[in-house]
Amino acid sequence: MSTQRPERPGFSLHPRLLEDCHVLGRLALCHVLLHRNAALPWFILVPENAVEASEWHELPAAQRQRMEAETVLVSRFLRATLDVHKVNIAAIGNIVAQLHVHVIGRRHDDPCWPGVVWGRLPAGPAWPPERPAELFAALQAFASGHAPHA
Repeated sequence: MSTQRPERPGFSLHPRLLEDCHVLGRLALCHVLLHRNAALPWFILVPENAVEASEWHELPAAQRQRMEAETVLVSRFLRATLDVHKVNIAAIGNIVAQLHVHVIGRRHDDPCWPGVVWGRLPAGPAWPPERPAELFAALQAFASGHAPHA
Protein backbone atom coordinates (compact mmCIF):
# COMPACT_ATOMS: atom_id res chain seq x y z
CA MET A 1 0.00 0.00 0.00
CA SER A 2 2.84 2.43 0.63
CA THR A 3 5.11 3.94 -1.95
CA GLN A 4 7.96 6.40 -2.01
CA ARG A 5 7.46 7.75 -5.51
CA PRO A 6 8.31 11.37 -6.28
CA GLU A 7 5.75 14.11 -5.99
CA ARG A 8 3.70 15.08 -9.00
CA PRO A 9 5.20 18.10 -10.80
CA GLY A 10 3.67 21.25 -9.38
CA PHE A 11 2.63 19.60 -6.09
CA SER A 12 3.90 20.99 -2.82
CA LEU A 13 2.82 20.85 0.77
CA HIS A 14 1.38 24.01 2.28
CA PRO A 15 4.04 25.98 4.25
CA ARG A 16 1.95 25.85 7.44
CA LEU A 17 1.85 22.06 7.28
CA LEU A 18 5.62 21.96 6.78
CA GLU A 19 6.07 24.28 9.76
CA ASP A 20 3.77 22.33 12.08
CA CYS A 21 4.60 18.77 11.05
CA HIS A 22 7.22 16.15 10.33
CA VAL A 23 6.85 14.80 6.79
CA LEU A 24 6.99 11.02 7.22
CA GLY A 25 6.44 9.59 3.75
CA ARG A 26 3.72 8.66 1.38
CA LEU A 27 0.99 6.10 0.98
CA ALA A 28 -0.63 5.39 -2.41
CA LEU A 29 -2.40 8.78 -2.51
CA CYS A 30 -1.56 10.71 0.62
CA HIS A 31 1.54 12.22 2.10
CA VAL A 32 1.69 11.29 5.79
CA LEU A 33 2.63 14.00 8.26
CA LEU A 34 2.99 13.91 12.04
CA HIS A 35 2.25 16.97 14.15
CA ARG A 36 5.42 18.14 15.93
CA ASN A 37 3.69 18.24 19.33
CA ALA A 38 4.17 14.80 20.83
CA ALA A 39 1.52 15.31 23.51
CA LEU A 40 -0.71 13.11 21.36
CA PRO A 41 -0.33 11.16 18.11
CA TRP A 42 -1.69 13.54 15.46
CA PHE A 43 -1.31 12.44 11.86
CA ILE A 44 -2.25 14.52 8.85
CA LEU A 45 -2.94 13.02 5.43
CA VAL A 46 -2.51 15.23 2.37
CA PRO A 47 -3.62 13.75 -0.93
CA GLU A 48 -1.44 14.33 -3.91
CA ASN A 49 -4.51 14.62 -6.05
CA ALA A 50 -4.67 14.95 -9.82
CA VAL A 51 -7.22 17.75 -9.50
CA GLU A 52 -6.75 20.80 -7.34
CA ALA A 53 -9.42 19.97 -4.79
CA SER A 54 -9.68 21.84 -1.52
CA GLU A 55 -12.69 19.87 -0.29
CA TRP A 56 -13.17 16.12 0.16
CA HIS A 57 -16.26 16.07 -2.08
CA GLU A 58 -14.31 17.69 -4.95
CA LEU A 59 -12.05 14.66 -5.34
CA PRO A 60 -12.86 12.21 -8.13
CA ALA A 61 -14.65 9.16 -6.69
CA ALA A 62 -11.63 6.84 -6.95
CA GLN A 63 -9.37 9.31 -5.11
CA ARG A 64 -12.03 9.97 -2.49
CA GLN A 65 -12.29 6.21 -1.87
CA ARG A 66 -8.48 5.88 -1.71
CA MET A 67 -8.26 8.78 0.75
CA GLU A 68 -10.98 7.20 2.88
CA ALA A 69 -9.11 3.87 2.86
CA GLU A 70 -5.88 5.58 3.93
CA THR A 71 -7.69 7.48 6.67
CA VAL A 72 -9.17 4.21 7.96
CA LEU A 73 -5.71 2.61 7.83
CA VAL A 74 -4.16 5.35 9.98
CA SER A 75 -7.14 5.24 12.37
CA ARG A 76 -6.80 1.49 12.82
CA PHE A 77 -3.05 1.86 13.25
CA LEU A 78 -3.59 4.37 16.05
CA ARG A 79 -6.04 2.10 17.86
CA ALA A 80 -4.01 -1.07 17.38
CA THR A 81 -0.52 0.17 18.16
CA LEU A 82 -0.57 3.44 20.09
CA ASP A 83 -3.02 2.68 22.89
CA VAL A 84 -5.49 5.47 22.13
CA HIS A 85 -9.04 5.48 23.49
CA LYS A 86 -10.61 7.46 20.65
CA VAL A 87 -9.71 8.60 17.14
CA ASN A 88 -10.81 12.04 15.97
CA ILE A 89 -10.97 12.63 12.20
CA ALA A 90 -11.51 16.04 10.64
CA ALA A 91 -11.03 17.88 7.37
CA ILE A 92 -11.53 21.50 8.33
CA GLY A 93 -9.22 23.57 6.14
CA ASN A 94 -10.14 27.02 7.42
CA ILE A 95 -6.52 28.10 7.84
CA VAL A 96 -4.81 25.71 5.40
CA ALA A 97 -6.93 25.51 2.25
CA GLN A 98 -4.93 22.56 0.85
CA LEU A 99 -7.05 19.45 1.31
CA HIS A 100 -5.84 17.49 4.31
CA VAL A 101 -7.35 15.20 6.93
CA HIS A 102 -6.42 15.16 10.60
CA VAL A 103 -6.36 11.72 12.25
CA ILE A 104 -5.75 12.26 15.94
CA GLY A 105 -5.32 9.64 18.61
CA ARG A 106 -6.95 10.73 21.85
CA ARG A 107 -6.45 9.42 25.36
CA HIS A 108 -8.44 10.16 28.48
CA ASP A 109 -5.32 11.71 29.99
CA ASP A 110 -4.30 13.91 27.03
CA PRO A 111 -4.04 17.65 27.73
CA CYS A 112 -7.28 18.52 25.89
CA TRP A 113 -9.52 15.59 26.83
CA PRO A 114 -12.46 15.53 26.34
CA GLY A 115 -12.48 18.78 24.38
CA VAL A 116 -11.16 19.52 20.91
CA VAL A 117 -7.46 20.00 20.23
CA TRP A 118 -7.67 22.89 17.74
CA GLY A 119 -6.40 26.04 19.38
CA ARG A 120 -6.32 24.35 22.77
CA LEU A 121 -3.33 22.01 22.63
CA PRO A 122 -0.69 23.51 24.91
CA ALA A 123 2.90 23.56 23.76
CA GLY A 124 4.15 20.10 24.40
CA PRO A 125 7.13 17.89 24.06
CA ALA A 126 8.77 17.35 20.70
CA TRP A 127 9.05 13.86 19.29
CA PRO A 128 12.46 12.30 19.84
CA PRO A 129 14.40 12.66 16.55
CA GLU A 130 14.11 8.98 15.60
CA ARG A 131 10.42 8.57 16.53
CA PRO A 132 8.72 10.00 13.40
CA ALA A 133 10.61 7.58 11.13
CA GLU A 134 9.86 4.70 13.53
CA LEU A 135 6.16 5.53 13.47
CA PHE A 136 6.07 5.63 9.68
CA ALA A 137 7.90 2.30 9.45
CA ALA A 138 5.40 0.83 11.91
CA LEU A 139 2.51 2.23 9.84
CA GLN A 140 3.98 0.67 6.69
CA ALA A 141 4.37 -2.67 8.48
CA PHE A 142 0.81 -2.41 9.78
CA ALA A 143 -0.44 -1.71 6.25
CA SER A 144 1.31 -4.79 4.94
CA GLY A 145 -0.07 -6.95 7.74
CA HIS A 146 3.17 -7.37 9.68
CA ALA A 147 2.51 -4.94 12.48
CA PRO A 148 5.25 -4.69 15.10
CA HIS A 149 4.37 -2.72 18.20
CA ALA A 150 4.99 0.99 17.54
